[in-house]
Amino acid sequence: MLKNEKGLAMAMAIIIGLVVTVSGIVVWQVSSSDTMQVARDEDNTQAFFYAKSGVELAVGLLQNDPDYLAHGEESVFYGKLGDTAFSSTETADYTIKFEIERDNNDYIIRSTGIVRSGSALGAQAAASALGFRINIQQLEESTGVGGGGGQMPPLDMIFAISSGTEAININGSSRIEGKTGTNSTAANGVYLSNAGGNRIIGDLLIGPGGISGTVVNRTEKVSGSITNLNSTRNYSLPQFPSFPEFQACETSIILSGSNSWTINSDGCYPKIEVKSNTTLTINTGNGDRIIRVGDLDIAQGHIVLQGTGRLIIYVDNNFNMGGSSTINNNGDFNKVIMYYQGANEIQWTGNQRFFGSVYLKEADLTIGGSTRITGHIVSGAENVEISGNAQAYVRAIYAPHASLVLKQSGAVRGVVVAKDIELIGNCSIIYDDSMNIAFLESLDWGSEECAQTADWRSIGQWQRL
Repeated sequence: MLKNEKGLAMAMAIIIGLVVTVSGIVVWQVSSSDTMQVARDEDNTQAFFYAKSGVELAVGLLQNDPDYLAHGEESVFYGKLGDTAFSSTETADYTIKFEIERDNNDYIIRSTGIVRSGSALGAQAAASALGFRINIQQLEESTGVGGGGGQMPPLDMIFAISSGTEAININGSSRIEGKTGTNSTAANGVYLSNAGGNRIIGDLLIGPGGISGTVVNRTEKVSGSITNLNSTRNYSLPQFPSFPEFQACETSIILSGSNSWTINSDGCYPKIEVKSNTTLTINTGNGDRIIRVGDLDIAQGHIVLQGTGRLIIYVDNNFNMGGSSTINNNGDFNKVIMYYQGANEIQWTGNQRFFGSVYLKEADLTIGGSTRITGHIVSGAENVEISGNAQAYVRAIYAPHASLVLKQSGAVRGVVVAKDIELIGNCSIIYDDSMNIAFLESLDWGSEECAQTADWRSIGQWQRL
């Protein structure tokens, strides 16, 4: 080969090598760019779902405490999905931040999700932010968190719904035995006084994100494990039933002295009064005996059942049991169901005996003295109190709007659901799920209402920030 031909071949080889090298670099850059874009897309998607989770957490908090903030107030929380802590203190590695602001009767939620990269504290790969606005009334009436949906909510523990301070407050030598829970994530959400032998015997579940040493002031007084709920729980009241209509009412029944009376058929009465230790017998036959009464006053007397059926009694205005009066004493509690729609407080503070289940639409309830209740109590009241040496042997005290207070030596055996729970003195709540729950299962847990109630996600206004 000629000398100049050798030089030309060498030059061509160098040029081809440069072209291949440059092409390889371009292909690598394009490939790397595509890979980085895919990663960025994944990060952006993950950040969006973090932001959405922040809205879910905020709504869960507000559904359990609609008055969490006053107009103009704001709260900010930081944390990571799956963590046991969401705090108002900002950290450098949080992945979810949500802010809640109250504007008159609206709540405004702003949530930011962050995906972080690298080992440097605070390093950020992608961020996404969502806004959500909803009216308080719509929030209260909506579905989407916890129970509802036409099914009876879980009665698997003693539960305080409140998310605030002292949702569970145990003093003196009082105790709760069995699985216990609360939505609270606040400081001292479960408060056990320093003095006395008060304690929780069993496992304790606190609200999502709550820190055990913060929510529970004396963790050493909890014998079991302290863990977090997977999500906040929302307990709604079942539908209060419509009362039966009768074409005409019987005359009132007033029993005193040596008088006695037997009711053998369904009917309505303006008043039934049983006093002076007299007895009213109600023959249920082998079916359901339906009685509606304006005022039921058992000042000192007894109602006994005859037959194998049930007594279902509807009370409109006033219901009173005094002295050592009894209803179905020592009988099968499944045989008596009472619905009371009056507003006056019920006070069983003597030595009464009631074997049956009762649904109080709104009236407060005080059980005191040496009264004994065996059955279920469902209540829409704001206050339920058990004091003295009173005992309630129930499958459930179900009062999601009420502050339940036990004083002195008051005792409950069964399941309790209340807004908040306080034990003072030498009281006890013992979890027991052994009793028949046919009454609870028979109630209308909102199937009709829920069919007309929208999920909060479709009611509120979403905004991409």
